[in-house]
Amino acid sequence: MIRYLFLIVIVLLFGGVPASGQSDYLARIKEAAVLVPDQAVKADSVFTVILEEVSALQPPNDSLLVLTCFILGTNNLYQGKLNLALDYFDKSLFHNKRNILPKENMSSLANKAIIYEEQHRFNEALQACRQALEFAEQSRDSSAIADVWLNLGVLSHRMKDIDRAVEILGNTYNFYRSRRDTLRMANVLNNIATCYYPANLSLAESNLKKSLELYRQAHDDYYIAVTTNNLAELETRQKNYSDARQLLQDNISLCEQKGFMEALSVAHRLSGQCEIESGGNLGAASASLEKSRELAQKTGRSDYLRDIREAEILLQARAGNFEGVKKMLEEYKTMNDELAQENARIVNSEFQTIHEVKKITQQKDLLEEGISIRNRQLILSLLALLAAALAIGIIASQYIRLRRTTRTMYRMNVELANNAAISLGSLNSDTVTRDDGENNGEDNISISNLYLDVLKRIERDKLYLNPTFSLLELSEKMNRSSRYVSQALGEVGKISFPNLVNNFRINEARRLIADNPNITVIELMEKTGFGSRQSFNRNFKTATGFTPSEYQERAKDTQQQ
Repeated sequence: MIRYLFLIVIVLLFGGVPASGQSDYLARIKEAAVLVPDQAVKADSVFTVILEEVSALQPPNDSLLVLTCFILGTNNLYQGKLNLALDYFDKSLFHNKRNILPKENMSSLANKAIIYEEQHRFNEALQACRQALEFAEQSRDSSAIADVWLNLGVLSHRMKDIDRAVEILGNTYNFYRSRRDTLRMANVLNNIATCYYPANLSLAESNLKKSLELYRQAHDDYYIAVTTNNLAELETRQKNYSDARQLLQDNISLCEQKGFMEALSVAHRLSGQCEIESGGNLGAASASLEKSRELAQKTGRSDYLRDIREAEILLQARAGNFEGVKKMLEEYKTMNDELAQENARIVNSEFQTIHEVKKITQQKDLLEEGISIRNRQLILSLLALLAAALAIGIIASQYIRLRRTTRTMYRMNVELANNAAISLGSLNSDTVTRDDGENNGEDNISISNLYLDVLKRIERDKLYLNPTFSLLELSEKMNRSSRYVSQALGEVGKISFPNLVNNFRINEARRLIADNPNITVIELMEKTGFGSRQSFNRNFKTATGFTPSEYQERAKDTQQQ
C-alpha cells in the first residue's frame, strides 16, 4: 500500500522576526533547527530549554515564543506525537494573536489540520484548513494559498471524496507547473497517485512515475527513495515482479549510499515480499526480511515490524512450514497487543507532559492574577448556587404539580368507573328485557332501545370477560342481525363494537384494582378478557392515562391515605 503524507516543513523566516534584544536566541534557534527531523529527540531537549528561557523573559517576547513553540510542534509531528504537537501549535497561535509572524500562523493551522486528519477528526481538520487559507489569502501569497489547497486535496481524499480531491490536486499541480516548482509538482502527483490507489492502479502508477521523474530533476534523493519504494510496491501488486525487483535493487543502492535507513528498511521488506509473491528465491526473501527487521529496530520504527511480520508469515506459508505459520500468528497477535499498549503508553505520556506543562503555567497565572481570579471564581460559584437553587425550586414545583395532576386523573378514573356502574344499574331497572328468544322483527324495537339492551346484556352476563367475544355472538344472543346491532352501536352510542367491549373490560380492571391494588397485571388481563398483555397495557393507558402498574400505585396511595 502506498504510504505518503505531505508535511509542511519548517520555514524559519528570521528576517521577519524583530531583531532587537533577541539575536542570541535567534542564532540558537537557527542552529538547533537543523536537528529537525533527523535528530528529533535531541531537538526536543534543546528547544524545550530554549522555550523555558524565552518564557522567563521580561517583558515577554512573543515572536520568540511563537517561533519556538512552532518548531517544537513540527518536531513532535514528525515523531508522531500528535497530541503534544497539537498543544505546541495551539501555544504558537496563542502568542501569535497579533499576527506578528503571519507565515507561522498559517503553517500552525495547516499542521493542526494534518493532525486532526490523522486522528480522523475531519470536520476540525477542514475548519483549520479554512482558517489557514484565510491567512494565506490575507497575505496575498499565491504559493501559500496553493500549499493550503494541496492540504485540502489530501483531506478530501481522506474523507473519501475522491473526485473533489483529484480536482483540487489537479488545479494545484497546474499552479505549481506555471511556477515551475518541480518539487511541489512532484508532491502533488504523489498525492494524486494515493487518491487513485488501489481503485485504479494504472493511473496511480502513471502519477507515481511522473512524480519520481520530477524528484530526480529536483535532485531530492530522499523523496526519490520513498517514491521508488511506493512504485515498487505498486508493481508487485500488479505482478510486474521483474520491474519491482529492478526498482528495489537500484533503491537499495541509493539508500545505502545516502544513509536513508528507514527507506532502506522498507526497500528490503518489499524485496523479500516480491520474492515470496513471485515464487522466487525464498532464502533470499528470508535474508531481505531479516535485514529489514534489523534496520527497523535500529531506527526505532516499531511500526514497520508489523508489516515485516506479515511478510514472514506469508514466507512460512509458501515454504509449507505450517507449524511456523501458527507460531508466527501467535507472535503477530502478541506484537499487535504490545503495539497497542505502546501506543497507549505514548499517548498517555503525551497527555502527562501536556498536563505538567499546563499545571506549571496555571500556577504561574494564579500567582500573577491572585485575588482577581479568586473573586471571579467566588462570583461564578455564587451564580452557580443561585442557578442550582432556582433549578431545584422549579423541579420541586413541577413535581408537586405532577403529583396533583396524577391524583386528579386517578380520581376522575374512579368516578368514571363508578358512574359507568351506576348507569348500567339504571339500565337494569329501566330497560324492558327482550329475552324471550323470539325474533319479532327488527322493526319492532327501536334502535335506541336495542342499544340500551345491548349494554345491559353485556354487563349483566359479563360477556366481555370472554377473550373471544364477538359481534356475531352478541347478535345471536340479542336475536338481531349483526348489521342491525352494529348500526345501533354506531348511531346511538357513537362507538364501534371492539371499543365498546374494551371500555367494559377497562372498567372491570379499574374495579378489580380498587378492590385489590396488589393484584398482578397478568391476573388483571386474564380476569378482564384481554387476549394479550400488550393489548391490555395499550388500551388501559389510552383509557386512563396510566399504565396498569401506575394505576395500582395510585390505588395503593389512596388506600393508605
